[in-house]
Amino acid sequence: MSAYLAASMVQQLGNTKTNKQLSINDMGRISFASCLNLFHTNTMFKPCPFGIRPSMRFYYVKKISNDEYQYQFCYANTEVTPNTSGALKMSTSCGSIQTIKQEKVEAIHSDLVCYNVGEERLLIVYFYWPYNFDKSKLGFYMLTPKSAYSTGKVLDDNIVGNFVYNLVITPKPGLFPIKK
Repeated sequence: MSAYLAASMVQQLGNTKTNKQLSINDMGRISFASCLNLFHTNTMFKPCPFGIRPSMRFYYVKKISNDEYQYQFCYANTEVTPNTSGALKMSTSCGSIQTIKQEKVEAIHSDLVCYNVGEERLLIVYFYWPYNFDKSKLGFYMLTPKSAYSTGKVLDDNIVGNFVYNLVITPKPGLFPIKK
């Protein structure tokens, strides 16, 4: 559900803005708001009383020729420790725009492959990063949640988390690439 909420916010956030392009701060706010369905307070931050903290990965591609794509990777997740001012915050990062071959796009996720030049796709990976995880904190006494890789063959990172969900959407034109 959080991945769908994030996808909806990605598509709608720029509706009232003159410049529709999303920023890295927008992605942090989207990530924060999309996890409020489970975390109603600061429980997503340290000391992480549920033993998990939300994390999102964004993989953006745009087909620019028969075998080449523009590619950008961004992430947003809760910081485990407060920043220097003592405030809790979202940790965000966004890579530079790269040109990659279609085989690398397929390695990230097969649904990212576009049919026509100019098409764009966005993979949203939502998962819970274990942090002193204990299944009883979430009420799992008989069931042990299994860890899973976020996207299978991962190009940028080799993350493992619980309750991983991958969602691929076609973003509205002009939202991407992310401004740093």
